[in-house]
Amino acid sequence: MVELTRRTLMKMLGGGAAAGALGAPMVARAQATPYRIGFVSALSGPSEMLGRGMLDGATIAIERINASGGVNGRQIELVVRDDKGKPDSGTVAARELIGEGCHLLMGVSSSAVGLAITAILPQENAILLTAAAHSLRLTHEDYNRHYFRITDNPYMRQRAQAKLMAELHPEVTSWGGLIPDHEYGRSTWDSFRHGLEAYYPEIAKSQPAISNPIMCQYGGSDYRNYVASAMRDPAVGFLNSMYGGDAITLFQQAKPYGFFQKKAPVVDTANEFMVARAMKSEMPDMWTGAHWYFGAFKGNPLNDELYAKYVERTGNKFPDGFVAEGHACILAFAEALKKAPEGKTEDVIAALEGLTFETATGSRTIRPEDHQVIKPVILYRVRGTNSADGIEVVEYRTIPGDQVMDKPTPGAPIVW
Repeated sequence: MVELTRRTLMKMLGGGAAAGALGAPMVARAQATPYRIGFVSALSGPSEMLGRGMLDGATIAIERINASGGVNGRQIELVVRDDKGKPDSGTVAARELIGEGCHLLMGVSSSAVGLAITAILPQENAILLTAAAHSLRLTHEDYNRHYFRITDNPYMRQRAQAKLMAELHPEVTSWGGLIPDHEYGRSTWDSFRHGLEAYYPEIAKSQPAISNPIMCQYGGSDYRNYVASAMRDPAVGFLNSMYGGDAITLFQQAKPYGFFQKKAPVVDTANEFMVARAMKSEMPDMWTGAHWYFGAFKGNPLNDELYAKYVERTGNKFPDGFVAEGHACILAFAEALKKAPEGKTEDVIAALEGLTFETATGSRTIRPEDHQVIKPVILYRVRGTNSADGIEVVEYRTIPGDQVMDKPTPGAPIVW
């Protein structure tokens, strides 16, 4: 049996460990172990643009935190997986990350993926913060305490949009919708419809006529039949919930029909600048909902730094709000880990509940009852121009989140 002497141990640990007490190098090394956070979102497929924006924002936040010494003296490490926007790929990716020691997860652009991953969180003893998944089920009937939504939801955003339309266009009292036939589309339509029913009688002093929405194929390539159905619909105003590449295809195919001249206003739920950057001067004039608009928060140091770093990183002067939501997920975890330095799941959950933290859109607070964050709802009107940038923001609104929020009903359906 070989005696493990102090001298032998110092050789094993390296010459730099010679100073200090015998246990000090091992303590220092343990303290230097990084916090590993798993990133899972669509990095390929129709929703790739959403996931890439989240990843950029998360990376910028981590670089900022690590450059200032990390959290509790420990760096943050991001481990990335592509869920391809598919629930089965998402659960596989989440389990891989958890198996690699990443029980703190973030990202997710698809509601279907969010629901699939959330279902496995308790048995895997993991936590998920989503930066985009909007299904109302996540914080209502399918709620579990391992899930947190760090962004707004359709109830907040689409009801704010309906209220704004009643204020700006009281004369437009017939509404229809082009909606993807999946969970996100149904959530956005239900929220907008109930907003119209609530705000038009109150503000426009009229009862809106609301058509059944036109349910569109997700991931399709030909939307002309859906456009033709919309043109036959008596509705004047339209809500669009198609997003990403699907929305670009839909809008391009709708233009020859004169859709945007005959059906106005068009309200877009979530495309932000994605479609506008692709269509440039051909971009129709519409109001869109956003997670973040950099122009609305000038003077906020986190906003200004995030925008500058993102433009430097990508050259894109019109970032989508998913950038700020990926950024916010990391900031939330960082603040929670200050209160739960060992990073244990139960401790982090407790630290996140009721947490108030600073972001590029100002302070956000996570509602402890259902883990829905309270943050501003951001809406802006964008259109194509002949300028060098090709697009412009005509006007914008920020609505305090607590003015348009749903009531918490964890474990039960939303109460309209």
